[in-house]
Amino acid sequence: MTVNISFDGPIFWKRQVAYIYCCSCHFDEHEGPLMAILEKFEQRVERVCLVDKPVDYPFLPDSLFSYMANKMPKLQFIYCRELDLEKINRGTVVELANHPNLKKVIVHLCRNYEVLEDFRNLPQLLVVKGEIMGLKAMLGDFEEEIAKSTASSSAQSSEKSSHSPVPVNNGY
Repeated sequence: MTVNISFDGPIFWKRQVAYIYCCSCHFDEHEGPLMAILEKFEQRVERVCLVDKPVDYPFLPDSLFSYMANKMPKLQFIYCRELDLEKINRGTVVELANHPNLKKVIVHLCRNYEVLEDFRNLPQLLVVKGEIMGLKAMLGDFEEEIAKSTASSSAQSSEKSSHSPVPVNNGY
């Protein structure tokens, strides 16, 4: 598990972001330290990103989502990527929906998120099934693709500039 707590955005922002990269194979070992970190910052955290790559089995307990809904008063944004969300129950979805400041719950390339869609209890929900190009570049998965794209487009532009596409007639 890697936890990075940082201040993203312009210098004048006082916002804190917790990036939590979870190792699903032995999450039970990390749960205690993770909760200790969250408890330390719970009154200030506004954004939580939970990422597991590749999507594995349901290892995040419902209690983690319930904790975010009930103990993080400034929480505005939850981003879940490649998680199996099978363990979230309907009661927790209602708690998230009733959070006074929660603006968005983004579920990106996740499995078993249907409980979040049940009965339209969570109006803040945004389900993303494809790639988010800007986010992919920011997370570092996309740098190689950008390099390939830049190389091929510069090769194409040098081919086009070597001769004029319009014939030039110097006479009348």
